[in-house]
Amino acid sequence: MPKLLVIAGEFPKASETFVVGHIQGMMRRGWEVAVAAYNVDAAEVKRVFGELAPPTFELEARAAQIRTRGTLGRWWALRRILGPGHKKLFSPGAGKKQHARAAALYEVARQCRPDVMHAHFGPLGLVASPAARLLGIPLLVNYRGYDFLNYPAASGWHVYDWLAPDAVAVGHTRFCEDILRKHLKIPVEHVRRGVNRGRFNPPERRSSWGDSVRLLAVGRLMFSKGHHLAIESLALLGRLHPNVRFELTLAGGGDFGVTLTTLADTLGVRDRVHLAGSLTHDAVAECMRSADILLIPSLPRSDGWVENFCTVASEGIASGLPVVASNHGGIPEAVEGAGVLVPAGSANELARGVAHVMDTRSPAEWSTHALSKAEDYQDAWMMDDYERVTRGAIDGKFAAR
Repeated sequence: MPKLLVIAGEFPKASETFVVGHIQGMMRRGWEVAVAAYNVDAAEVKRVFGELAPPTFELEARAAQIRTRGTLGRWWALRRILGPGHKKLFSPGAGKKQHARAAALYEVARQCRPDVMHAHFGPLGLVASPAARLLGIPLLVNYRGYDFLNYPAASGWHVYDWLAPDAVAVGHTRFCEDILRKHLKIPVEHVRRGVNRGRFNPPERRSSWGDSVRLLAVGRLMFSKGHHLAIESLALLGRLHPNVRFELTLAGGGDFGVTLTTLADTLGVRDRVHLAGSLTHDAVAECMRSADILLIPSLPRSDGWVENFCTVASEGIASGLPVVASNHGGIPEAVEGAGVLVPAGSANELARGVAHVMDTRSPAEWSTHALSKAEDYQDAWMMDDYERVTRGAIDGKFAAR
């Protein structure tokens, strides 16, 4: 089997389950996979992968040795590693971090000699591009969210002009791919999203809502995830369904927890709000099996970010949950028929969405609808697509635009 080098930032990162899923899927299909990441948590790699952990290479320490040198020393180091024309490999706005990380990755790639490289996130594709150009290694760049939204809004789309000319962009939603095709000069290929159905699987859901309903929101505790709106909607739901006790679990780490606790105290719902903290993937799956409705109240940010796909939505759907989610970005594609879309930023609309879910179908009926949609999220299909685009990149099947 060919060799694949996956490029990541922090590895493995709890909020980036898609990177781990990609690696595990390719390894199960017989690919020889190695990982180059800025920082590697060796203990977490062992916990997640066990004895089948891929070889990992940490880039940041190596890059720091280059980056902290004086201007002349850094110039000579980059010249020695990347050649005398190294400046032509980077956009004019690229800083010394990108230069040093690219040099470190080049040394790793030269050592590994992979048949293909796959960078998760656009900026990592720019770091991988010099190695791809100099060593003649095909490059796939997976776009996830900020890398095609607020990153180019801040830096300009022209920075991606420095991707290797035979690189291939990978997207997972029509929302993402339409934007990429409008701005990139390289081909854009689609890879369907998959869910680990062994981990995210539904219990038998109730035939009626009863007098207690458990709400769940999953995501880092930060303003843009809209957890505060979930708490505000909890207070409002008592008026819409006065005979029902609503409880809310917020699963995620972050510094916004104190603010959320204070808000819950102020609204008089502290006894019904549980902050579960940062959870393992298995623990998140268990929360979804215990919940009745999944909330995704995320907010568009001023820097241009919106949800591209929302992995949590697909995981909740696979768990048989109806989803009440903000109507922006790629969320409508992810949810599509398995819940209710509401305007972003309104606790009142979020509460109305929950009430609508309860008023239209029972938990068991919603589970049937959710599981029908979950058929779109099969791991095998995702890996079929990954293999198709990866082999296509190796064989040079994707023509530049």
